[in-house]
Amino acid sequence: MVELGMNGRRLAGVLAAQRRHCELRAPTYVDVLGALEDDLADRPPWLAPMEEAWRSRSFAVGWEAAHLLLAELHYYALSGRAMELAEAYPSCGGSGRGAGEAVKGFLRRAPDEFWRRLASAYVQTNEVDRSVAWMLAAAAAFGSRRMPFHFVELGASAGLNLVGDHLPHDCRVVPGEAGAEAPPSWASPHRVLSRTGLDIRPRRLGDPEDRLWLKACVWTDDLERLRRLDGAVETFLRLEAGPAGPRLERCAFADAPAWLSTYRPPKDGEGLLVFNSIATIYLDESGYRKLARGMAAALAPWGGRAFWVEFERARGADDGPLELAVHRPEGGRLATRVLGTGAARPVEMRIKPGWEFLGGAYG
Repeated sequence: MVELGMNGRRLAGVLAAQRRHCELRAPTYVDVLGALEDDLADRPPWLAPMEEAWRSRSFAVGWEAAHLLLAELHYYALSGRAMELAEAYPSCGGSGRGAGEAVKGFLRRAPDEFWRRLASAYVQTNEVDRSVAWMLAAAAAFGSRRMPFHFVELGASAGLNLVGDHLPHDCRVVPGEAGAEAPPSWASPHRVLSRTGLDIRPRRLGDPEDRLWLKACVWTDDLERLRRLDGAVETFLRLEAGPAGPRLERCAFADAPAWLSTYRPPKDGEGLLVFNSIATIYLDESGYRKLARGMAAALAPWGGRAFWVEFERARGADDGPLELAVHRPEGGRLATRVLGTGAARPVEMRIKPGWEFLGGAYG
């Protein structure tokens, strides 16, 4: 049973876990999260409006609440609506010093709009190095066949992963086990017929507010990642203007298989690749099983030319690397092979043997 709401006790635990995760990664957020933990011990005045904002909210994973609170604070700093935060946050030109005290002060007088936004906002991914997972799979499945394919991303947010093969990547691909080799030409632009992102709340990169929210979801200390985000946005907008450029559609996970069956029926000489990353983690077990059944049915008519690629944490795991898992339909169900692992912000993808699972030159 999913627990609704977020009280002070639960929030303190969530913030503590996130603070430990930020050690050596985001010193400004270590200060912010530590200050909020200390503040919670005295039941600060901002706790009541936060509890009310999240009274009917459920969180699939604890860090979702921490990330959302940090993103909303970052949004107010970036938008100029909280100058005391902007003066401390590195992404706004601050040094990081005093960020914890600035956040406590801001929350004590936060406007009603802040709490309304917090109630309905969702953290949305924009880490383009996760594109490496689908690029590897696409090269193995379609590259040697010289087969063009349709690409669909589930939980696409603003769709930046849709153009991952046109972006530079810091993520290195290395053999994780003896005999593992990366498919050739995986890092080159792929022969993609259409690029479509499905999301229940797609972000439009031409909208300044949506772009600002994506930046807010990046940690304030991570200036290099913010720079790369700007570059990815420019690439997306340039490609979007073309005839086969990326497109976004409003569609929930539960409706994705039906969308695929309706809008991506199989055609001779074409393939289909469906991808998601840090997305199905937000589904409970019932929702995920339903999605898997739907995907098996939607991909089956393609006759071995359709694959579902996930770069997600293993189901039920609270920690650990993400797994590059490939599913293909077999006998009305999905057969699955884990072909690599990497971090949520991957600097290295460790691949395993078994890429023949996708056919192509490996079959």
